[in-house]
Amino acid sequence: MLTSSSDNGADDLLGSVADTVTALADMLSTITDVDSTVERICLDAVESIDDAEAAAVTVVRDGKPATICSTVDAVLAVDAAQYETGEGPCLEAIATQSLVVANGPSPADRWPAFTRRAGRSGYRSFLSAPLAIDADYSGALNLYSSQPDAFSTVDAAAMRIYVSVAVTALGAARRAAAAQAQVERLLGAMESRAGIEQAKGIVMVMLNVTDEKAFDLIKWRSQETNTAVRVLCRQLLADVAANPLLDQGVSAEFAKLLMTAHERVGEGGA
Repeated sequence: MLTSSSDNGADDLLGSVADTVTALADMLSTITDVDSTVERICLDAVESIDDAEAAAVTVVRDGKPATICSTVDAVLAVDAAQYETGEGPCLEAIATQSLVVANGPSPADRWPAFTRRAGRSGYRSFLSAPLAIDADYSGALNLYSSQPDAFSTVDAAAMRIYVSVAVTALGAARRAAAAQAQVERLLGAMESRAGIEQAKGIVMVMLNVTDEKAFDLIKWRSQETNTAVRVLCRQLLADVAANPLLDQGVSAEFAKLLMTAHERVGEGGA
């Protein structure tokens, strides 16, 4: 491995980061999952920054930090030491919203409690960069090395470039996830509405009442039996499907179904 202090090493490193950034940019058009995006960011960070041996992403939720992804399990002890002591490179990066480089003796001088807790992990150098996605999602991308003085100014510059694109990728993933959830809610609402309209149409035909009267009857049974309208309608449709001989000549039998539909809610998974 070429050292980061050499010109060739710097060129190789920045070239590697450029390739990774290009790959991430290509990924933006197909992003749909936040978890897979975070995992990709961790793996690519280790691949593109040669001095990094492992990576992890810390996020803060409800004021509490947590590691949501790591390339190796060994770094979980390092992160736990930070969360328990309230100090360390990733927490400082999040608090200050700035890049944090800690090599060799630096961690012990800056965060003694953290260093004592994390000493047995074998990691001696750390590079953390803030991930500010939106008001509800912030954290840090953290790199780890067992070598002293592992991370150079070139590594720090490469990390800044990489994180700028990683933030864009994560933001896109969160927006895609939010959009997908909204679509699912809308589809669910449309499905419920369609079921209500179908049930209302059946009531109109079978009891020879108007659209308004049919819905009033359904709402009345919903209120009287404390059963949601959509659930009652779904059950009524299931009842009708189970009674294929039901027709306009047996309105009394249908009325009985309407009056007792709530009793069968849940029997067939309605």
